Amino acid sequence: MKAREFLAQNLSEEGFELRNLIKEPLTTDELRLLASRVGGAQHLVAPKRRAEAEGLDGEKLLKWLAEDGARVRRPIVVAGKTITLGFTDEARKELQDAL
Repeated sequence: MKAREFLAQNLSEEGFELRNLIKEPLTTDELRLLASRVGGAQHLVAPKRRAEAEGLDGEKLLKWLAEDGARVRRPIVVAGKTITLGFTDEARKELQDAL
């Protein structure tokens, strides 16, 4: 199943809150909470932006991520206790299991 189809299939269901992270980036506090749930802020960095984030950690990394939503790995889907990041095959499977 293609990522686009997967997203479209689930967007029509009730209970989803959509947020455009480019237009409305996550705050440092929101990122801190997500980071604590996914094993650290480094997991929130978009794959194409990892080189730019080298040398940053902790609060500096969170502030850097909060400055530009394009730096954050997307999509972020929170389904109960499960959080998936990106559209990897593993993330899609986790999300399908959670839903």
